[in-house]
Amino acid sequence: MSLKRKLRCDTLGCKMGFTVKGILRLLDKKFARQNIDLTLEQYFILNIVNNEERLILQDLTEILNRDKSAIARHLNGLEEKHFVARTTDPEDKRRKILLITKPGIQILKKAKKLARQINRDITCDISEKDLQQFESVLAKIYKQIDSEGLC
Repeated sequence: MSLKRKLRCDTLGCKMGFTVKGILRLLDKKFARQNIDLTLEQYFILNIVNNEERLILQDLTEILNRDKSAIARHLNGLEEKHFVARTTDPEDKRRKILLITKPGIQILKKAKKLARQINRDITCDISEKDLQQFESVLAKIYKQIDSEGLC
């Protein structure tokens, strides 16, 4: 059955949406099988906290384009698991800087390794040239969306 017929959609957004949802379902299932104690949202947040310095809750809400209370709930869960910590900013006592902890780094490393394996598994029948072209096209689409310079 063709992708177009199976997904019952003909727009790029719909096709990409179904594909992304499928990848996320697979990642979630593999996390559970490997006892990686992270939700997908926590995984994404942990990645961001690991890659950004002096990050605060407000920064996360802007990066993820989600409301503060939703992000705070995910952070609370990460804090309860001892994967992140909040520390007072020495320059502004009202600000709480988010830091990834050693256990957070360890679980993130395990999760990233699994995510890379899934990436290899779902692209194993696609040539390197096709993957590079696909990534290039995705980057162009994202740039177009981000700049709002639509045709």
